[in-house]
Amino acid sequence: MVSEDQWTPLSDRDAPSARALKDGVPAGLETPLRGWIESTAEQYMDVIERVAVRTDVDLHPESYPYQYEGIDIVARLAYWTPTKKLLDITDALLNLAPIRSLRDQPEIASLAPWQAADTPHDLTHCIPLQQLLADAGSLYTIRADGRALVRRLGPAVVAVTDEAAKAADQPERGSATRHLRQALDAAYALHPDPVKAYSEAIKAVESAAHATLQPKHDQATLGTMLGEFRQVRAKLTVPIAGKSGAEGLAVVESMMALLWTGQTSRHGNLQETREETVQEAVMAVHLAASLVQFFASGVVQRS
Repeated sequence: MVSEDQWTPLSDRDAPSARALKDGVPAGLETPLRGWIESTAEQYMDVIERVAVRTDVDLHPESYPYQYEGIDIVARLAYWTPTKKLLDITDALLNLAPIRSLRDQPEIASLAPWQAADTPHDLTHCIPLQQLLADAGSLYTIRADGRALVRRLGPAVVAVTDEAAKAADQPERGSATRHLRQALDAAYALHPDPVKAYSEAIKAVESAAHATLQPKHDQATLGTMLGEFRQVRAKLTVPIAGKSGAEGLAVVESMMALLWTGQTSRHGNLQETREETVQEAVMAVHLAASLVQFFASGVVQRS
């Protein structure tokens, strides 16, 4: 999340692009990021080879000129990795770093913002990295569980998705919260997975709307729920009904239909199956967040 009071250089504060986030590894971030990789890799030596394999970085001495053969494996990972690979290295380290319980270290746990996600683990290596990313104005931040890099979300997006996830955190809304968070993570990952994001977005709405629209249909899908929506429209209500009394429900139905028909990878047919784009997936996640909120909080009710 980008803080409203995030620091920007004095010379940029009144510029239109003052809050533009930076993709890749900005020049000022490169050296300190390599330092973070070095210090983190020193803590978790046993994952270095796996990090290298995941990111396709060759750490073997014979791949370097003879004058570099004495450099240890940590330094090779941190300082001889191409700049374009540094975010991948960082992401892999976050994912593979062993987790240690903080239950007996409340003074450390209180420092880690990731504890808000109820992660009872030692993620203190995330704290300096988060500060570096924020100071550099990076497009990326650390995922809520501390295990990956994700693209930053604006405060409004965070507020909407968090409220939707909280509203859906009740037994009758199934796994809507989990699906919505997984959709968000996939859409805003360092390397987005739009197919997964779109699929999880639909599952989130299916979970949230099931109890309202088709509670007795075990195999209900968003498609069958749309059919039910049209059949029982007279029994459905929303707070803002519109001038004719039908516009409010029409908006909800239209959002559901757009999300359902917009998924291009769900079924195969005579035409080549097209995977969703990142932009489509992001829009799907935002549609899903609103729909999950509508159904889980009781905005859409059935008499």
